[in-house]
Amino acid sequence: MSLKLRRALLSVSDKAQLVELAEAMHKTGTELYASGGTYKTLREANIPAKLAEELAETPEAFQGRMKTLSFKIFSGLLARRADPKDKADWEKLNIKLLDAVVVNFYPFHKNLDKNLSRKEMTELIDIGGPALVRAAAKNSPDVLVLTDPSQYQEVIAQLQSKGEVDAATALKASAQAWDLVTEYDLSIQSIYGAENKTLRYGENPHQKASLKVNSNSPLGWDKPLTATELSYNNIVDLSSAYFLARDLKTAFPERTSVVIVKHNNPCGVASVAKSNPKAQLRALEKAWQCDPVSAFGGVLIFTDDIDAEIISYFGSRFVELISAPNLKSEDLKAVLTQRKNLKAVTVQHWDTDATNMQITVAGGTLTQSLDQQLQEPLKGVTESVWPTQWNALAHFGIYCNKTLKSNSVCLVREDKDQDFCMVGAGQGQPNRVEAMEKLAIPRAQSITGETSLKDCILISDAFFPFRDSVDVAAKAGIRYIVQPGGSIKDASIVAACNEHKIAMAFTGFRHFRH
Repeated sequence: MSLKLRRALLSVSDKAQLVELAEAMHKTGTELYASGGTYKTLREANIPAKLAEELAETPEAFQGRMKTLSFKIFSGLLARRADPKDKADWEKLNIKLLDAVVVNFYPFHKNLDKNLSRKEMTELIDIGGPALVRAAAKNSPDVLVLTDPSQYQEVIAQLQSKGEVDAATALKASAQAWDLVTEYDLSIQSIYGAENKTLRYGENPHQKASLKVNSNSPLGWDKPLTATELSYNNIVDLSSAYFLARDLKTAFPERTSVVIVKHNNPCGVASVAKSNPKAQLRALEKAWQCDPVSAFGGVLIFTDDIDAEIISYFGSRFVELISAPNLKSEDLKAVLTQRKNLKAVTVQHWDTDATNMQITVAGGTLTQSLDQQLQEPLKGVTESVWPTQWNALAHFGIYCNKTLKSNSVCLVREDKDQDFCMVGAGQGQPNRVEAMEKLAIPRAQSITGETSLKDCILISDAFFPFRDSVDVAAKAGIRYIVQPGGSIKDASIVAACNEHKIAMAFTGFRHFRH
């Protein structure tokens, strides 16, 4: 199926390859209409064209703000070619059908970093262009919409070879058009959107940043409880802490948990049975003891409401930010006399619905669902039987570990009080063995005061490619390992565990975090 271009509207600010495209259209019999500057370029190249006003049957006005927004033009784009009722309408209304639109937008999105005034940026907001593109894309493949000179050569080649454009080309161009419109609208929203909050700066002082708050946000980003403004890094850290706390609250409703995050990695995590009258304070103290050096200046989140005793804990300890359910400004008055710069955000709800996450990459956007697998299976694979009574602790460790940056391992244990604690972590390493040998194990030995880590479970975010990780674990006295499995070397890893009398369980779930 091909599209014959009988009539086209051209309105571009980027004139690159415009003449070549228009010439190819003209030679196949396309009747060309163009707005002011585009019309002038075509006429200077001796390409026959008519002003868009002739098609619109209305004049250009308001210094160019009104050019292509007209009933006649949009009817010519939106009329369904195969619909007899639409055909009757366009014939009755004397509508000239448009088979192609060539448009690119005022360069609003290309001027975001030029420190232009609000008035200057406002004048760069394109209204007619995106409207034309939407209308044309909606009627694809009956209408061809081109939004960038990089698309022209394919169309020119098809026009020169057969005088028509492939429907597949039109459909591809319409998909690109929808992406462009979305990107353009988001760039406008980044400045003018009511829900955008401009931050003091981004990850570093020379970077700009803003925050868009969703209407159903689980965290009260737009309702800070103290006068000190949240930073970009505070927001990133608390978001990571929230997801780990949510996992713990969902998996262990009978426990209260505390999570401390520093530089987007948990450095302290503890979970205590609510039956203990001092459960929350104990969870806080044990989370802090996991890595008291890193906890300094960290971000903390609680899975349950906190009281005055908990809040007073921060009077003598420097933390950036605390968060808990139902936290209110008046709860913080006493501690603010000692810690004037303390920041606080309330947890509004623990939403367990799956949501997506996005990251901008060079030339695109990656989207994926959240890594929120709960209660993974623990399949014993070694001669030493996996102790099922340790399943809850193992799951606690999995939640901690999947919040660490990869490559990561962590060590968790249930102490004499039956409290769960992360006692060692090695994260952000390209070498998994070094994450264990130089980070997680020495930290756990320091925290526990024990050379042998026989009562700890080692959790790995991905499989062991070689037995060296098992040998390092055995040297530290570790007797229990949890990992996803799935390596072509799994058999040799299991054999190494058997040699060291280590019980190992596979989960089948990897947890990379980059």
